[in-house]
Amino acid sequence: MKRVIDPAQGLGDPGYVPIPRLVEAARSTARRPGLLGAVLAAILFGGTALAILCDWLGVGGASLRDLAAGGLYDAVVLAAGVACLARARAVQSERTGWALMGIAILFWGAGEVYWTLFIDGDPSSPYPSPADALYLAFYPLACAGLLELVRAHAHQLDWRRWTDAAIAALGTAALGTAFVFDFVADQTSGSAAQVATTLAYPLGDILVLSVIVGVIALGGWRPGRTWSLLFAGLTAQAIADIAYTIESTNGVAPAGTWIDPIYLLSAVFLGSVLWLPKAEEISQSGRDEGWRELIVPAVFAGVMIGLFAMRSVSAGSGLSTTLWALTMVAVVARLALSVHENHSLLEQVRTDPLTGLGNRGGMQVDLDAACKQAGEEGPVALLLFDLDGFKRYNDTFGHPAGDELLLYLGKELRDAAGAEGTAYRIGGDEFCLLTHASGGELEELTRQAAQALTVIARGIRIGASWGAVTIPDEASTPAEAVQLADVRMYAQKESRRLATDPEPEQVVKARA
Repeated sequence: MKRVIDPAQGLGDPGYVPIPRLVEAARSTARRPGLLGAVLAAILFGGTALAILCDWLGVGGASLRDLAAGGLYDAVVLAAGVACLARARAVQSERTGWALMGIAILFWGAGEVYWTLFIDGDPSSPYPSPADALYLAFYPLACAGLLELVRAHAHQLDWRRWTDAAIAALGTAALGTAFVFDFVADQTSGSAAQVATTLAYPLGDILVLSVIVGVIALGGWRPGRTWSLLFAGLTAQAIADIAYTIESTNGVAPAGTWIDPIYLLSAVFLGSVLWLPKAEEISQSGRDEGWRELIVPAVFAGVMIGLFAMRSVSAGSGLSTTLWALTMVAVVARLALSVHENHSLLEQVRTDPLTGLGNRGGMQVDLDAACKQAGEEGPVALLLFDLDGFKRYNDTFGHPAGDELLLYLGKELRDAAGAEGTAYRIGGDEFCLLTHASGGELEELTRQAAQALTVIARGIRIGASWGAVTIPDEASTPAEAVQLADVRMYAQKESRRLATDPEPEQVVKARA
């Protein structure tokens, strides 16, 4: 029986996606493993099958079981590491990630070899031992490999995916700490080095498992074949690792060698990536909508509430409390970002994309609010403007020139409104102002707004007809206000068409 407290922890990296760079015809699949692949397959699958027969089904004698738990066990783990290195050699875009993962597994395998040669069967073997150092080296290297694979395959993801991944990872870490690490910490005794070594194993398991869950969340909880296989490898390893850790810290040795094949299954899952075709990229396949967008923050917020309830009735470690707090911070940040983005989207919906002024929808919302508050905050004036001469200008010089002129006039109207009113472009050449000005101030604002919309451009004079309505004196609802202002505006436009221009004296701007 190996010092199994750790060996295969993060064997299930979900970050693998083969993109081989061979000849063009072979780019969609990985390089054929050849003779090396055949040898690795024989060791991985054959060795694991033999261990299952011996340890789970009781087939074979003591010598065969010793072989399965000794040299054969070590060979399977080392073969998984070599398979990952072969994968790194075959797929250039993933080379760093799989190289790190392969090295991590080889450290695990080296620990197994050391255990077999120097510790197995020796009741006076030291703890911690060099095997523990080799085992523990697996965790940071595996995590580095996972993150490198994610870097190679995560493309164009929005903030939702990243925050969901952070929430899922932190929530998983909080759960693992509450149910595994805290239990092991309560049961562990010995020297400082022994306690630290014993606790390092569940911490490593929790770390790698959290990264894996975060990666699965990053992919929108829709892992492909490769990601699922690697996640299964990690899960099998974590189950075996935690089972052995709990039994060991209780002072009860595991019954027989039933855990060993679970570790070998982990090695098989990870080593099998050598034969997998190209896996899916981690990409933004589509916008998450409705209840799907709330799954991660809602589920993990509920989990954290449950952990908080547990915390209130039992003592937990400072680490579990910290992870709980960080998860809740991530949930709150996720919701805050959602609010911010929703506000930004609302502003986009209410904004005219050409001029940057409010559009008709924004005007309707603001006018409705103004009508409801008119009695409390004083009267509100609605001013509608329709450009005179713009159609001629637009037909003569084209739509791009017309858009340029509208952009210019929109800026002029915004400057004229200043802090006294809010400007909108509510149609092709129709503008609007909402203001709390009244009396002489309203007359002056109307004059300035009309002047802002008057210009001579390329020899064509552009002016504006307008209609004004005061709320609640002349209208009590948004529909009444718009209708009355519209009637007055077109009445002025028609009178100008039939008679001399009755506009107040204005300074007419000339624009080349």
